[in-house]
Amino acid sequence: MRPFARSAARAALHPTRLQLSSRPELLSSAFIGFVRPSVSTPGQGCKIQATAAPIRFYSAQPPPKDSEKPKEDNDATTSSTSAAESPPASHHELPSTTESRRSALNLKLSQIMDDIQVRAFNASQKLNDITGYSGIETIKAENAALEASLTNAQSRVRNARLAYKTSNTKRANTQREVTTLLARKDTWSPDDLERFTKLYRADHELEGEVAAAQEALTEAEADEQKLNQKLNSGILNRYHEEQIWSDRIRRASTWGTWGLMGMNFLLFLLLQFVAEPWKRKRLVKGVVAEEKVVLEEVRGELVALRALLEAEKETPLAVAAEAEVPPPAADEPVVVPLEDEPVFTRTWTELLADPATWKEAAIDLASDRVIDLRMKDASLLALEGAIAGATIVGAFAFFLVRT
Repeated sequence: MRPFARSAARAALHPTRLQLSSRPELLSSAFIGFVRPSVSTPGQGCKIQATAAPIRFYSAQPPPKDSEKPKEDNDATTSSTSAAESPPASHHELPSTTESRRSALNLKLSQIMDDIQVRAFNASQKLNDITGYSGIETIKAENAALEASLTNAQSRVRNARLAYKTSNTKRANTQREVTTLLARKDTWSPDDLERFTKLYRADHELEGEVAAAQEALTEAEADEQKLNQKLNSGILNRYHEEQIWSDRIRRASTWGTWGLMGMNFLLFLLLQFVAEPWKRKRLVKGVVAEEKVVLEEVRGELVALRALLEAEKETPLAVAAEAEVPPPAADEPVVVPLEDEPVFTRTWTELLADPATWKEAAIDLASDRVIDLRMKDASLLALEGAIAGATIVGAFAFFLVRT
């Protein structure tokens, strides 16, 4: 029975070892229980002992170094495992990653372009519905279908005519051969008699084929004529509707041009009789306010100077000094010479070839430089702008109508 007891002890110990090896965190808990086989004397057999670690209560002292060793070993094992599992960092992107990103970008761009095309088509369809061109598009589609049907009908007519001619040719040949046989009827042989019978039967069949081909040709020509008439009426209808549509668009463009011209004229009146006077009054008010401030400062300085002079007159030394020193001369106005207009010594080709001149001219167009402008010149500029705008709009409308 001793070997059986030893094998039973090993069987009881094996699951415990597996659990402890698979869960190492149980070793670092407050209560560690492990199973250890203890073999005594041969007469006692195998013993299984359970040893419990002593429970350590809370203490302000740091734990002993022996208790920290398993934890450090566990941390080192965990870090080494994570380092082994983590893939090495790649400093360069793989070609597959770049290709997948480019494919996603191409797909997104294609979706955007498809969306733009769909929106443009819907917008053009809405514009056609508003202007009434959708009906003309329907007539055009019907005319295209009629053209295709007319082409098919013409091909059927050609085939029917060819079949009719072929049948007539065969029948004519048969009749010619029959006539030849009848001319020498007295000298017929059995082969000639059999040949005559076959020719007579073939002539009868060809007569039916010719009649059917003639009927098919007549029907095909009638269908072709009907389709041709429908196509002609459809073309005339389309031309009539397009004329009406073009007149409507031309009328709308004319009213739009007049409206733009009226808007430009109203803007001109508004600028000339409302905005400019208001701007001028505001500028005058600002200048008057600045002049008042300057005059107040000058008056204050004059008052201070007058008080200073009166204080100096009270002292005899000041009077003597004033008698010896001549009065200061009044400030004479400074005459500023007029600057001559700059004389351009360069030619037009040099001016056009110099980009600095163009840059200065472009900057001067958008600068805050104040210029003197007559009312007549301003009116001419506004009128030229209105005429130019009306011309551009009219040309655009004419182009739309022609296309």
